[in-house]
Amino acid sequence: MMKRSLLFLSLLSLALSMNAQQRPADSALRKGNMAYKKGRMDEAAKAYEQAAADERGSFNLGNALYRQEKFGDAQQRYEGAAAATKDANAQSRALHNLGNSWMQQQKYEEAVNAYKQALRRQPADEETRYNLAYAQKKLQQEEQKKKQDQQQDQQQQPQEQKQDQQQPKPNEIDKQDAERMLEAMEQQEKNTQDKVRGKAKAATRKPIEKDW
Repeated sequence: MMKRSLLFLSLLSLALSMNAQQRPADSALRKGNMAYKKGRMDEAAKAYEQAAADERGSFNLGNALYRQEKFGDAQQRYEGAAAATKDANAQSRALHNLGNSWMQQQKYEEAVNAYKQALRRQPADEETRYNLAYAQKKLQQEEQKKKQDQQQDQQQQPQEQKQDQQQPKPNEIDKQDAERMLEAMEQQEKNTQDKVRGKAKAATRKPIEKDW
């Protein structure tokens, strides 16, 4: 978890008073909220799962998953909560927490987009505005690092190619050396053939007959 001085990652919650009318999910939500306050996130997640069809259940389930550092699962719940309601304030809260989930996964571009969407619905939200600025800074640093790495790779490639050209390849023989070796082999073969012919002549020579 990042320090508050760096990033407002406190999870925004949805109160049960969002809708004065009682809903079937309220009992599960109350049970989940009690477990959540006591830090029993597994129990809270199970209760919220029963109310997941309600945008409040989906949102609070996202919070419970986030607390368990299941940021990918939490992200899906926040997306569902934002899509399930037409209330701008509820959408902003879900999108704010969605941005936090992306930040924890170091996906800064996605976090920037989520915070921007949250601000469109609640332009006066200072925490979301701060998070957006921080995410934009991290994204800029990431892009600069990628650019530097690409430039470094491009500089290394010509140097490596030059070194490869300068270094002789295995079993590679200079053209002049090859010609000299070929001449030596031909001369050696010629000498061998001469010796063989000489021996053949000696073997077939008839004795000299003298006249007495």
